[in-house]
Amino acid sequence: MPSRTRRRDAAAALPELVAAVVPQWRRVADSVGELPADRLVAPSPLPGWTVGDLAMHVGWSATALTRALAPAESLPATDPPRPAVPRPVSAVDYLTGTGARAESIADTARVLAAATGPAGLRERLAAEVSAAAAALARVTDDGDPVVATPNGPMLLTEFLRTRAVEAVVHGLDLGVEPLRPALKVATKLFAELFAHRVPGHTVELRVPPFVAVQVVEGPRHTRGTPPNVVEAGPVAFVLLCAGRLAWGDAVADGRISASGERADLSGYLPLL
Repeated sequence: MPSRTRRRDAAAALPELVAAVVPQWRRVADSVGELPADRLVAPSPLPGWTVGDLAMHVGWSATALTRALAPAESLPATDPPRPAVPRPVSAVDYLTGTGARAESIADTARVLAAATGPAGLRERLAAEVSAAAAALARVTDDGDPVVATPNGPMLLTEFLRTRAVEAVVHGLDLGVEPLRPALKVATKLFAELFAHRVPGHTVELRVPPFVAVQVVEGPRHTRGTPPNVVEAGPVAFVLLCAGRLAWGDAVADGRISASGERADLSGYLPLL
């Protein structure tokens, strides 16, 4: 049984996450809804993906949430069975596994986009976002329920954090500036993933105004100005972590500042 403190924390976190993710999905869907059909079949900035493929992937990300919240008996027979004794994975673990699923994820988006076609894609994306928002609105549990996701059982709040990353990153791929609440969630999760992948206390990684973490093995800094500091704006940091922005380019154009002999983090990037 979750503790009373855990239920209280989840009760506070869940509405904040819903309020971050759903408007971001809607912003992406609204932007895609304004695109002409010929733009949907054009190449996107993400190699190997059309604009329509990316839009369909955002919709599928929302549908994964809808399915996660659906009663088990209502799911298609082809869906994998839900575990009898869930062992929830974290949002960090979920993102860590995305690399191994990258080709499968891309193939699913391409197949769905081709089957839907440009004429129906905009309407389908809007419908998938609306369905996910409605499913979240029906959540009445005062705790943090475990839900079935494409990468295993997760706490709903943890799964929503991954949905924020998807919506922010692919929104940027589509030229959609992220809303502040969703950007905050995505930035903090990427910082958490960075600290998990590159643990240590030698470099202070700052992403104002949202988060600061210490990373990289080596001497621990205890007082005064840290000798190794990396600072980035949230959008640049997200693009860097997601492999959309090269470290050297970001440093050269000032989107990232790095000081100290241990402050070059290029060898640890991208995270996805």
